Amino acid sequence: MTTYQQAVVDGSKIFYREDGPKDRPTILLLHGFPTSSHMFRNLIPALADRYHLVAPDLPGFGFSDAPDRKRFRYSFENLAKVIDRFTQTTGIERYAIYVFDYGAPVGLRLALAHPERITAIISQNGNAYEEGLSQGWNPIQKYWKKPTPENRAALREFLTPEATKSQYLYGVSNATLVAPETYELDSALLRRPGNDEIQLDLFLDYASNVALYPKFQEYFRSKQPPTLAVWGNSDPFFLPPGAEAFKRDNPGAEVHFFETGHFRTQARWRRWEEEVNNATVLAPKQPLTNVQAIFWGGLVAGILDAVDGVIAYGTQGLNPIQVLQYIASGALGQSAFQGGLATAALGAAFHFSIAWVAAEVFVLATRRLEILKTHAVPAGLLYGAAVYFFMNYLVLPLSAVAPGAFHLGLFFNGVIGHALFVGLPISLFARRAQ
Repeated sequence: MTTYQQAVVDGSKIFYREDGPKDRPTILLLHGFPTSSHMFRNLIPALADRYHLVAPDLPGFGFSDAPDRKRFRYSFENLAKVIDRFTQTTGIERYAIYVFDYGAPVGLRLALAHPERITAIISQNGNAYEEGLSQGWNPIQKYWKKPTPENRAALREFLTPEATKSQYLYGVSNATLVAPETYELDSALLRRPGNDEIQLDLFLDYASNVALYPKFQEYFRSKQPPTLAVWGNSDPFFLPPGAEAFKRDNPGAEVHFFETGHFRTQARWRRWEEEVNNATVLAPKQPLTNVQAIFWGGLVAGILDAVDGVIAYGTQGLNPIQVLQYIASGALGQSAFQGGLATAALGAAFHFSIAWVAAEVFVLATRRLEILKTHAVPAGLLYGAAVYFFMNYLVLPLSAVAPGAFHLGLFFNGVIGHALFVGLPISLFARRAQ
C-alpha cells in the first residue's frame, strides 16, 4: 500500500510516496515540470508487487517545502544535491532512476556523482540530447542568451493554468481520458506565493543541463547503464530523436514510442505499465569487482583461446594433448612431448595463468584509461592482437620452445583468434568492473 511521508533534508521537508517491499530492487521516481510525484500515483501501486518504489517531490514542487530564494538557490545542481541527501536520509543505497522531464537532469546528476549506485535508467520523455529539444524551447533559450527582465516576464505564459492544461492535452487524441485533477492540482501549486519566481529561476538554469549533455552522454558510453526510454511521440517539448539518441551512446538501450504527448494518458497507461514491469533493464547485471573481472575474463579468454588453438593446430596433425604439451615445452623443451598427461596438465596451467595475467593487465589499465571502457570493443580487439604479437615474437623466442617454420594460415588465425577470443572477452568483463 502506498504511504505518504516526509523526510527532513537540510531543514526542509521533502514529501514522498513509497510502496513495495524494501528488500526488492528500488526505483527512485523523479517527476518533472509542472507536476509532482502525483504523476506516479497509478504507476507506483502497479509495480509495487515487484519493486520498492520511492517518489519524492522536488523542493518547490508538490507537497515539499519551497525554501526562500534568498537562502536556497533554485538550480538543478542544488535540486540534485537535495535528492542525493534525501536518498541517504531514507537509506536508499542502490536504485534504478525513473526520470521524467526535469527529473532527467536531476537523476543524471546523481548518476554522474555516484555511478555505482545506479542500477538502471528509465526515461519517460527525459531528455539528454540537443536534438531532443523542440522549438517549444525557443522562448526559454532566448532567456538563456539574454536574461533580461523582459525575457523573464515573457516566460510567465508557461505558468498559466491554460499552459499547464495544454501540456496534458497536447498530442492526445481523446481529451476525455485526461483526468482534470492532474492539471488543476499542478496549477494550484504553481499559484502558491513566490512559486512563479522559483519556476522562472529554473527556466534560466535549465541551460546548465544542456551544458552537461556531453557529460551525460559520456556516462552512457562509459558505464553502459541498462536503459529504457518510453516516449510520447507527440511531445511538444522533447522530440523523438532525443529518445533514439540513447542508442547512439548505449547500443543496448531499449526505446519505445507511444501515441501521446508530454504525459501518458489513461488509454496508454496499461501498455506503459507493461513496458516498465517487463523491462529487462530492471534486472541488470551486477557490477563486478576487479578480481571478479580478472577471474572471469581470464577464464573465458583461456577457454576460447584453447578451443581455437586445438582446432587450428589440429589441422596440422596435433591432438589436444600435444597442443597442451607444446605450451609446456616453453619451460620443459622437447621433453614435454614425452610427459603424457602430466605435462599436458602443466601446459593447461601455464595457458590459463597467462590468460589471467593478460586479464589483470587490462583490468588494471582501465582504472587509469577510461577510454578502454568507453570503447571496449575496439580496445579489446587491439589488445588481443597485441597479446598475440607479445607472446609469439617476444616471449616465445626467449622460451625453450623449438623454433618452427612460419605458417601464414596459423599467423592470421592467431592474430584474429586472439583479438576475438582473448582481448574482446577480457575487455567486456573489464567494462563491468567498478
